[in-house]
Order: sequence, then structure tokens, then C-alpha cells
Amino acid sequence: MKKNIGIITFHRVYNYGAVIQAYSLQNIIESYGYKTKIIDFSKKKQLDYTDIFSTKNGIKRFVKTILFLPILKGRIRRKKRFNDFINNDLNLSNEKYNEEKYLTKIRNDYDFFVCGSDQIWNPLKTSDFSLAYMLNFTKKEKIAYAPSIGLASKDDLSPYKDLLLSFKAISCREKGGSKVLSKITKKDVAVVLDPTLLIEKEVFLQFTEEMNCDPYLFYYSLDGYGNSSRNMDIISRLANKFNLQIKMITPEWPYHNNIGENIIDAGPKEYLTLIRNAALVCTNSFHGTALSLKLERPIFVLEDVNIKDERKRSILNQLGLQNRILSTLKQVDNLEEYTLDYVPVLSKMNDLKNESVLFLKNALRDD
Repeated sequence: MKKNIGIITFHRVYNYGAVIQAYSLQNIIESYGYKTKIIDFSKKKQLDYTDIFSTKNGIKRFVKTILFLPILKGRIRRKKRFNDFINNDLNLSNEKYNEEKYLTKIRNDYDFFVCGSDQIWNPLKTSDFSLAYMLNFTKKEKIAYAPSIGLASKDDLSPYKDLLLSFKAISCREKGGSKVLSKITKKDVAVVLDPTLLIEKEVFLQFTEEMNCDPYLFYYSLDGYGNSSRNMDIISRLANKFNLQIKMITPEWPYHNNIGENIIDAGPKEYLTLIRNAALVCTNSFHGTALSLKLERPIFVLEDVNIKDERKRSILNQLGLQNRILSTLKQVDNLEEYTLDYVPVLSKMNDLKNESVLFLKNALRDD
């Protein structure tokens, strides 16, 4: 009989990377012959934060809600497209859960539980963090596939040592996170690829379509108002230099003084379509980076050279793409081209993929 796998991860937030990585993890595990369900768990605070009319997350969020009223119709379409993807393309558990205590009802319903990927093990993200993502509700065999701890330290995660030690197998998405978890557990913690980099490119292409339009630079960022100006200067300079139109998704601050086309209503499928058809992608998002690499698009990661967050840098370093980081206009001026040779990149990615697949298959195997 097929083994039943219960997956728990971020999947109900209106974030492209979150829902696409959830789909990817489910897809890859099912491709090995297992039956899976994504446990439909989301904290109330997560749902409140991503709601269109967010009134429970401080005055700044309330003010932003008011400022976003002129684009309300587009945001409603975006929400519907996200919900359609979540409810129709993810294989979800029959029940929804918004509190940890209710998960004990399913503690014996699966042969294995898998948690991951995304920043599910980052206690600094207080609106998202829950011990449910450390599978505290079951004593069944537990596997952690590619969780990220973000900027959390050993001190931040040490209180959860006993839960971490209860896992059959632990991996992490970044080398820095692997080192932190290894120090806590005194065990080797494998560094593996995000699920979006495991599945075949064609799996994503089925959600997209070809666009008949002029060559464009696609910009995706989750920056708010205060952090957007430098990157807007960079993408404007790039677009002018290489004669590209600009299309962008910037859901946390969508007003950019008529610099290009800002797309408000894109769901996960429209997001993948924009990446697939882009002449160049610029982003400071981990999953924006990962999905551009998977769809083999030329990419620049817009990031300060001194930033401590290694989420994008880790995968770029593994693939030998350190030169695809842009942080200044001078770097843009010195560029001669934006194309990217994917032959060596795909070779390295395939090696990393084989290692990641081996970890996951061994973890899921009965002892």
C-alpha cells in the first residue's frame, strides 16, 4: 500500500513563493509514489495579516489598507486567484485548522509527517511561527525538508532542542541555517535545495502561457515604501540601457511614479507566466530568485553587499552566480550584457538536485 504523508508548511498566505513551494514539495513527494495531503493549518494572525482589509496588525497596516483602496478591485482579483490555486491545485486535508491544539486529532493519520520549506523555523517571524511547524502534535516519524531559519540564531532556536531531536531526518535550505541546527542537535544537518528547484521545469510551464509583447524586465519585490527607491533606480537604469519595458509585482508598495506597468491582480500562475516570458528578471526575493533559475531566465538579485540574510546568496554561491548580485548604479553602468549562460548553472543544479533527492528518498524510506 502507498504510504500516507502529511505535509505542513506555509501555504495559505498570499505570497507567491509560499504557495508555489508548497505545491512543489507535494508534487515531488507524490512523484515518488506516496499519497500526500497538505495539512490545512494557518495561524489566525497569518490570515489576518494577509487579508485585504487588515485591521488587526497595527496602525501602519491599517493606514496601508486605506492607501491601497484605489487598487481594491485588482487586489480582490489577486486574492481570488490565490484562493483558486490553493484550493484547486494543492491537495489539502479535509479539515482546516487555525490553532495548534486541534492538530492532535490527526497525530496518527499519516505514516510520516514532513515539514518544510520556507521560513517555517524562524521564530523571529512571530506572526508566522508555530510549534506546529516543528510537528509538536505527533510522535509519528518526522522529516524536515529544506526549512529556513532566516536570521534566527542558536539562542533563538535552542528552546526547541527537544522537538528538533525528535526528527528522524533534518535538512535545511541554507548553509548558515544548517550550521546553527547542527550545533543545537549535535547531528549533521543536510543542506538541500528548495522544493521549487527539485521538480521539473515542465511542471511549472503547464501553469503558464506565452505572451506576445515587447521584451521586458520583470521586477518582483516585497519591499515596503521605505526600501523601494534604490531598486527602482536600478531597474530603470537597466531597462533604459538594454531597451526593455518594465513589468513589476510589488504587493507591499505598488506606487512607483509611472515607472513601468505595475501588475496588481496576478495570482501564482500569472506570476510564473511573467517570469517565463521575461527577457530579464530582477528581484530581491528568495523564491523570485529560485523560480527564475528554474525557468532559466537571466536574473539579477538586487541586494546590498553587506546584508546578513544569506537566503539568496546561498543558492547563488552554490551555482557560481555571485556576479548576478547588483547593489549600485555603477555596477549597472559597467554591464555589457544581461544574458546568462545556463549550461554550467544547470550542471551544478543537477548535482545539487541529486543530493537533495537522495536525502528525501532516504528519509521517507522505512528503516
